[in-house]
Amino acid sequence: MMGVGWEGTPSNVKFDALAWAVGDTALDLGCGRGWYAAALADRGFRVSGIDQTNRLSDPRIEMRIESIRAPLPFADDSFSTILMFDIIEHLEDEAGVMKEIARLCRRGGRVIVSVPNNDDAFLPQYALTYLHRNDRTHVREYRIESIAPHFESFGFRTLHCALQGRQHIPRVFSEFVRGPRAVKTFARYVITALQKIGVIHNTRIGGDIHWIGERI
Repeated sequence: MMGVGWEGTPSNVKFDALAWAVGDTALDLGCGRGWYAAALADRGFRVSGIDQTNRLSDPRIEMRIESIRAPLPFADDSFSTILMFDIIEHLEDEAGVMKEIARLCRRGGRVIVSVPNNDDAFLPQYALTYLHRNDRTHVREYRIESIAPHFESFGFRTLHCALQGRQHIPRVFSEFVRGPRAVKTFARYVITALQKIGVIHNTRIGGDIHWIGERI
């Protein structure tokens, strides 16, 4: 079954983030359909993946089907690059998993992370929308001004931290529209068009936080 939204199609922003990958071994935590793991395999990386279900079709990726929690089933210093795209915000024991990531990542290795931007949800925070558009499976949200020192506390040096990706202005503001789904969809298309021509713009809305750290 095809996914919807971010599960249905790969992200060019995440593909671009793979330019930060170093070494020759990689772990994709919450690998999903394996788009990014496969891209690293194309570059000659030996890639392992962990997820609760196996949706991979690429035999080059060593897959482990299990929940993501500490301890992770790998030896110390196993990986030179670790991917965590849209995963850590779902984990109850964030600190435990991050300590494991620091254990698994070789010194000088890279951790490439994307998480939701908390400011993307400022309307629901103040009950200004009819629907709460945040993913209800999120255990926590992140803010760009605090994410770097937070992840650095686990033994990393920040190389890159920025809001990147498509803004979600249409999705947020279409929640103001009452009526059938077709009406809301039409409103979203109109807002999208206005955004593309620059009539609507707000840098605080949308864009995931992408953080890249180096193990020290």
